Amino acid sequence: MDLFPDGTVRLIFLPTVGQQIASPVTVEDIYAAEFLFMKCGLTADRAAALRDEVKRNKAASTVVSVDKDVAAKSRYKRP
Repeated sequence: MDLFPDGTVRLIFLPTVGQQIASPVTVEDIYAAEFLFMKCGLTADRAAALRDEVKRNKAASTVVSVDKDVAAKSRYKRP
């Protein structure tokens, strides 16, 4: 995750740790990112701690397991 000067947050999801194929997601602010962290399986306390880490360091990383419903909505579909 990266925090940009305008307040947006870019999250990059790797399907498996170590893979180079990334799926970036940009959200409007750090609180939207915190909500997304919880949808990815983090507890509210861990999501808040991760939000604080991103605010402090302008970047952070963690391992999550994305909820199947969220993953289905985020999957790239070819036209």
